[in-house]
Amino acid sequence: MEVLFASKKKFDCYSSKEVNTFNFEDLSFKDDFDLPELNKVGFLVIKNVISRSDIDQARDAYFELFKNGEYIKCDKEWIHLNNHQDPHGCNNHPSKDFLKKKQFLKIILGERLNYIAKKLLKSQEIILSPRMIVRSFSKLSSRCTYAHRDKEYFLCKNPKNVMTCWIPLGAVGSEYGQLIYLSDSHKMEKQIDSLVTNEKIISKDLDKLSKDLNLQWIRPIVEEGDILFHSLEIVHSSFDSSSKTPRLSIDLRFSSSIKDHDPRWSNPWRGDDGL
Repeated sequence: MEVLFASKKKFDCYSSKEVNTFNFEDLSFKDDFDLPELNKVGFLVIKNVISRSDIDQARDAYFELFKNGEYIKCDKEWIHLNNHQDPHGCNNHPSKDFLKKKQFLKIILGERLNYIAKKLLKSQEIILSPRMIVRSFSKLSSRCTYAHRDKEYFLCKNPKNVMTCWIPLGAVGSEYGQLIYLSDSHKMEKQIDSLVTNEKIISKDLDKLSKDLNLQWIRPIVEEGDILFHSLEIVHSSFDSSSKTPRLSIDLRFSSSIKDHDPRWSNPWRGDDGL
């Protein structure tokens, strides 16, 4: 067990490299290898999907967009010095421009990612929503992502035909922050429905939520090159970074077909798009 902080509030979290973790090589080289159903396990880690060189190039492409001393590269790593004058993804914030970069497109349109998405959704007609979110956090960030479910943000008749894909571009872990999951919360859907606020979140207090539902927070062990997939029903959050090395990530939605796509996710992401 480790003690972490989310928006400066302490909570307990359990980490494991064995939980729902599979190597990409097992998927691609073993024809009879079947992944567990995402809606039954809540989340999956697929290891060794993206090369380190592609991640490094994507990080450079992102942080080089900031021209006013917000970031500096030192010993091959980026350091967060100051926040941009505009909110993340709004007005002239450069994160929106990253969505057009070839380094970004190479990752989200990669053959390996497409292969995994088809295998998990059991469909050859998958749709990658054009609304793709880019996030960056460090110890200078004012807060982390509150506990929520993605089904409140992506609307469709059958949420089980849609999944979230979270791609870390660089360092993650207890020092830098990452996604964490409230274990088995996807099996308590009706009970958790009653906890959703008008802000579409479930709680800002991860410790209280864990104790009220008698469920543990789980931090999957994720390394550079790995990808996280999760169902729309599982409760998840992030936690505070203690480092000035920024954690950069991409947040995607895959649908099994156009019938399950939320049309509101048909436009490029902006920080002020209301979703």
